[in-house]
Amino acid sequence: MQTEQTDGRRPMKWSDVDWTTTEAVVRRIQERIFRAAKAGDGAQVANLQKLLARSRSAKLLAIRQVTQQNAGRNTPGIDGVVCRTPEDRVALLENGLDLKGYKPQPVRRIYIPKANGKMRPLGIPTVTDRVMQAVVKLALEPEWETRFEANSYGFRPGRCTMDAIEAIFIALGQKGSSRWIFDADISGCFDAIAHKPLLLKLPTFTRTIERWLKAGSIDMGAWHASEAGTPQGGILSPVLANVALDGMERLFGCEDNDGNPVKAVTKRGMDKSVVLIRYADDFLVTAPSKEVLERYARPKVEAFLAERGLALNQEKTRIVSIDEGFDFLGFTARKFDDGKLLIRPEKAKVLAHLRKIKAYLDTNKQIPAGAVVRALTPIIRGWTMYYRHACSARSFSYADHRVWQMLWAWARRRHPTKNKGWVKARYFRPTRSRVWNFATRRSQGQPRCPGTATPRSSATSRSRGATAPWTPMHDPTGKVGGDGDWRLAASPNNGRNFSGPRAMPAPNAAFRSTRTRTPA
Repeated sequence: MQTEQTDGRRPMKWSDVDWTTTEAVVRRIQERIFRAAKAGDGAQVANLQKLLARSRSAKLLAIRQVTQQNAGRNTPGIDGVVCRTPEDRVALLENGLDLKGYKPQPVRRIYIPKANGKMRPLGIPTVTDRVMQAVVKLALEPEWETRFEANSYGFRPGRCTMDAIEAIFIALGQKGSSRWIFDADISGCFDAIAHKPLLLKLPTFTRTIERWLKAGSIDMGAWHASEAGTPQGGILSPVLANVALDGMERLFGCEDNDGNPVKAVTKRGMDKSVVLIRYADDFLVTAPSKEVLERYARPKVEAFLAERGLALNQEKTRIVSIDEGFDFLGFTARKFDDGKLLIRPEKAKVLAHLRKIKAYLDTNKQIPAGAVVRALTPIIRGWTMYYRHACSARSFSYADHRVWQMLWAWARRRHPTKNKGWVKARYFRPTRSRVWNFATRRSQGQPRCPGTATPRSSATSRSRGATAPWTPMHDPTGKVGGDGDWRLAASPNNGRNFSGPRAMPAPNAAFRSTRTRTPA
């Protein structure tokens, strides 16, 4: 696609966009939305959100996100269109991205396998619809970050699973903490959310969002109406799911009349020591006794979900004791006889990680060692960086040994007539901290496969030294130049804003883990 300028201006080039200035413009408007929402000025919030939706800078960021950054950037909608070139992106911008008179197209229905063998339906919008959803998301997020509850962590800027794990430790790791957990999962959350209660909570962009929800889907060439749910695959769907589920924690008195958080131990009546922690559609409720969960907490949660067209997944929902332990977000939390709470990698996730590596080696027996290093490095490094903030010493040691066994068997099979010393010298390189480093050749600087136990297992708070894309520059009071930063949301860690995990330390870094402080 080509664009033609008729007003004498030089045609725009995608490479000419100043992204630093563009991001600053969008961030400045978002901060104004955040401050207006905190002040309760609804009219100003609506005006600023519409201003941001019309902003050229917001459209540029949305196009970049959809066509360059997202993993599904090469996946088309029902029109079969994708934007792979700079010229296509400029044409998408110039051909109009206006909400006035905008009518979305149906989503393309596809199915992907789930871990339990079932199929998960996804709805793939067109590129234009994805860009429009990204623009609306930029406008809605600052407002709702002032409303969302403190213990809601899924699909929110500046928050991740490690923050939810830290909240679990705070709620259960102290002496005298609650000992019973209601571990719950919502059945088909994204596909069953009722449209009417959701739209009643959205004061702006209501008609546009309703059109997205009612656009329907194309499955095997046939159009199907969408009476409920938000399509999984849409950029705005996670935000809408959080909006629909907002208020669940307030069922148990987590805030006072002024919206300030209330400590669990200071609550009165049946709410005393009851804490709800949610990550997207997975959540848990802690209580001092099993009766409180069965007779009080569970009925209130079920009634809350029923009002939104949702129900609990009975197969995944259970009430357990902290002494028995429970799984949440890939971690297993359990309190032992000595009173210490350990949060460790879930056994099933460790085994799944090892099966993935073995499947790759079994199907690639003849490829060069360098290709193995390039393929396994992101898998091993990503897995260890995710679990390094828990008590992962034993899991890392076991995984490291099993990976070594698989690599050794892979190397021995390639050279059945060579002795073990020759194979070791050919494929493994020693360093100051490790003897068995799988690598390509002896030359310095060549790639080598990282060990699972190389990163230190930090069972303390997440690193504050590095910076993540969402990390705001702020002082301890949550101010930026005297104004609140909308991406610095309230959290149970007293407003501390942690960045993402640190980069992998040098290979000679000591490996350690402590049982006295668990992640986040």
